[in-house]
Amino acid sequence: MPRPPPRARFLLSTWLLALLLGPPSASASPGHFAADAPLRRTDPRDTNAEGPRAPHDPRSALSLRDDTTSAASPDGTRLPGMSGVPVPSAPEDLPLSTGAWVAHGGLALLPLGGVWGATRVGGDTRLGATTAETAAGMLAGYLPSRLLFLRPTTPGGGRWADLEVAAFGGGLLFTPPLAALGTWGMGELAFGRSQDQTDAYLGALGGAAAGTLLAAAVDGLLSKLAEPSTRLKSARALIGLALIGSGATLGYQWAGGGPRSNQHTR
Repeated sequence: MPRPPPRARFLLSTWLLALLLGPPSASASPGHFAADAPLRRTDPRDTNAEGPRAPHDPRSALSLRDDTTSAASPDGTRLPGMSGVPVPSAPEDLPLSTGAWVAHGGLALLPLGGVWGATRVGGDTRLGATTAETAAGMLAGYLPSRLLFLRPTTPGGGRWADLEVAAFGGGLLFTPPLAALGTWGMGELAFGRSQDQTDAYLGALGGAAAGTLLAAAVDGLLSKLAEPSTRLKSARALIGLALIGSGATLGYQWAGGGPRSNQHTR
């Protein structure tokens, strides 16, 4: 049997190979995937997504939860579960400036000047008597005067502002009569009765009211000069309280409080 020519053998081999492999599938064509398959964004959290998934790191989820549900405390630590809650910052206790120290020292001399001035405006020239009357007024007005110097730890308005206004009003209302009562009582009981006790008390009440307003103004001024430091807070309250007591003594002596005999006017 004669052998087919080489060209016929090549065509026959190609046809047999194509018959064995079969026709190329359209679904297996790379070009088909590129042209017809819809684009799909792979999400690593989607369990139905195809393709390799990155290994899950539990520490990443923990750090994400801590960042979104916690707030920073004043010392820099994290507070779990405090998202959206304002954390008050700790007040700074910085050194006072030279001007603030001078202002505190200068205004502290005002009550001392008031005690000495009380010996000049009234009939009782004894410095010990006016000092005792001032101390009694300070002691009697101590509790209500604390409302005058009440300051919020974290200023920001809201409910605390309402409480601060109410407390300040209570301090203005109750401090003068109590301080005047202390000064008037000390003068009447320890240093002799006044000729007109009603006028003496009214004078002490007017002086204590003026001293209360001055104390509130002085405390506000010194607090402004000391910001943001909290130093000498108690000293500022003591200066204000001394102004109230010395004011009550000045009014008491000026209105005729205490005895008016020759032995006290020498």
